[in-house]
Amino acid sequence: MSVISSVLIPIIKLWLRSQVEHIDTLEIEIAGKSRQILSGDIPKANVIGAGARYQGLAVTNIDLCAESIHLNIAQILKGDSLRLLDPIRVTMDVELSPEDLQSCLKSPIFLDAITPDAPPIPTTDDEIRALLEQIVSKLGDEFTLHELAITDGGAKCRGEFAIAST
Repeated sequence: MSVISSVLIPIIKLWLRSQVEHIDTLEIEIAGKSRQILSGDIPKANVIGAGARYQGLAVTNIDLCAESIHLNIAQILKGDSLRLLDPIRVTMDVELSPEDLQSCLKSPIFLDAITPDAPPIPTTDDEIRALLEQIVSKLGDEFTLHELAITDGGAKCRGEFAIAST
């Protein structure tokens, strides 16, 4: 898969890096046959990152997995932008250190989701869990939380979300 590793993965990495404010490390694994992938049909892809920041949300570690991805590969190879042709479901495992979690709780995206009034400042694991569950409930049907563990002020989350075609 030399074309895949030398052309497609760098393009996807560049696009992903453009979507976040910062990321320390980023790894991408694409499964499938070269012909299938070059036609834009990616059976499975994994994205693993560390030290990411997105819209003020800090994430220690993130592992994303999606299947049945359809991209505009032919147009990408001609210089067009990456586009997702069909919606996909993405499973995620996210880990937040206590520092990253506290940073997230102060971010505008979290504050907007919590309440327009003075937001609570959670100090215990139970308070953090309650606040995160409140936020997750506002995400609607596009996000499903499978597991949420709060330990020593940090969080581990496993869930699933949808990405619309672009």
